[in-house]
Amino acid sequence: MINIITSKNNSRIKQLIKLKQSKYRQEMGYFLVEGFHSVEMAYKANLLIEIYSLKPIDNLDVDQYIISKDILDKITTSVTAQGIVAKCFMKKALPISNNIIIYLDNISDPGNLGTILRTALAFNIKDLMLSKDCVSLYNDKVLAATQGALFALNVVKSDFEKLVELKNSGYSLVATSLKDSIALNELPNLKKIVIIFGNEGNGIRQEILNICDYKVNIPISNIDSLNVGVAAGIVLYHLNEKYEKM
Repeated sequence: MINIITSKNNSRIKQLIKLKQSKYRQEMGYFLVEGFHSVEMAYKANLLIEIYSLKPIDNLDVDQYIISKDILDKITTSVTAQGIVAKCFMKKALPISNNIIIYLDNISDPGNLGTILRTALAFNIKDLMLSKDCVSLYNDKVLAATQGALFALNVVKSDFEKLVELKNSGYSLVATSLKDSIALNELPNLKKIVIIFGNEGNGIRQEILNICDYKVNIPISNIDSLNVGVAAGIVLYHLNEKYEKM
C-alpha cells in the first residue's frame, strides 16, 4: 500500500528520527537502512517492515510512504541515501553452526566492522561473534559499510566464556597477532576454527590470547601493521582457499 506523508511532525517520522539513536533501537527492536541494495537485502531476509522514499518502489510488497526531500534528510544520516530508507526488524541471533567462525574482540571503528561483515559474506562465512564492547552492529556507518551483508549473516553478541565453550567443543582458536606467531600459510589444516581479530589499537585481549591454539600473522614489509579490515580480508581469502581445497 502506498501512502503520502507531507509533515516532519508526522508520528511515523518522529519514530524514525528516534531510531537514529541506539537507545531507541534497542527499546523498539527496529533499525533503519538506507539505499536500494540494503533495502533489497532486507526484503529477501523478511526483515523489511516499511519503506520511506521519494517515489514508489516496484516489486516490493510492503507498505510504502512517499516523502519529500526535506523529510528524507531528517531521517537519513548519509548524503547518498539514494532516496530510500527502510524500517527493519532487528535480526535474531541463531545458534553457531558452521565450521569457520569469526570472533571480533572490541572492534571500535564502525567502518572496520562493516567491512569485515561484508568480507565475511563474500567468502561464505556466515557466523560471526562480537564481544560486548564492539561498536554497535546497527550503527549507521556500520550498516553503510556492510552494503546489506548483515541481512545474510548470523551475528551473535558474545563473551570470553563462549570462546572457552567453543574450544572445549572441538574448535581451534586462532588469533591474529604480531607477536610469537606463525605465518598465516603455516597454519595446519583444522576441521573447526574460530578466527579472532582484535581492537584497532590494542589488538586481542591477553586473556583470549592465553587460550588460543594458534597465533598467526600476515608477512608484510615496509610497515609494522595492517588495518584490521584489510587484514581480515587477507586472512579470510586464505582460509576460503585453504578450506575449499580440503
